Amino acid sequence: MNLRYNENRIAFLIIISVLLLVSFLWFAFENPSLNPRLEKENYTIVRKWEMPKELDEISGITWVGENRLACVQDEEGIIFIYDLATNTVEKTVNFSKSGDYEGITVVDSTAFVLRSDGQLFEVINFLSDNFEVKTYHTPFSGKNNMESLTFDKKNNRLLLMPKNKDLKSKDFMGIYAFSLETKKMEANPILTIRHNDPIFERKDKDDDQSTSNAIHPADLAIHPVDGTIYIVEGKNPQLLIADSSGQTLKLYNLLQDTFNQPEGIIFSPEGTLYISNEGKKGTANILEVELDK
Repeated sequence: MNLRYNENRIAFLIIISVLLLVSFLWFAFENPSLNPRLEKENYTIVRKWEMPKELDEISGITWVGENRLACVQDEEGIIFIYDLATNTVEKTVNFSKSGDYEGITVVDSTAFVLRSDGQLFEVINFLSDNFEVKTYHTPFSGKNNMESLTFDKKNNRLLLMPKNKDLKSKDFMGIYAFSLETKKMEANPILTIRHNDPIFERKDKDDDQSTSNAIHPADLAIHPVDGTIYIVEGKNPQLLIADSSGQTLKLYNLLQDTFNQPEGIIFSPEGTLYISNEGKKGTANILEVELDK
């Protein structure tokens, strides 16, 4: 009798101990003060699309319409039309030879693609079988490592941003404008993001998720509602928001186990945010992201 009582008592204590441990772990994980990771995740991943092998090095995305994105990847002169509803590549457009293609944006029926050496490709009627390609040389070169391209609808121009080195100064990264009317680029940046902006200062020098004292843009996009500029970095995953004058507003640290290597960013017309990740450190994907205000 005593033996059975002791066994039951021990079993009961084990069950209670396990429940207490599980409860503590759950509380610690859900409590920002005890879980530093939770405190940093000031965004929500609403949905995730894993890319097919042909888009393993996806480097740029833009909105086409009807839940479709146009994408480019590092190695091929191909525009991929990806359907978010069916999770498939529905069409490919071979517009040029192999190369390091990094940025893409669409203006009506024309796609513009940016190569890392600064060459800009205009693919007219890119969704038709009889598309036409024009190329434009910009002042940029491979030293600048061009990856960022977006359409500024309000001013009828394209915006470009170097990743490694600015044309004018070592103290900032500038955003440059390419006029769609003259097909020429303005000599000076329309706004600048300074490397020593206080927003980049490390908050915790022992924290490997802290930001670096600079921004190395992988892509940029304009919010369709409020006109703010979103700049994403892949080297040290982070997302910077600035206003139309270049005043920095907020910096989001992006956890690397979720954002393998952010390379592309775009909004839907309603303001839904999408960020693409290359597959060098995992599976390439496109994420629908909701930022905490």
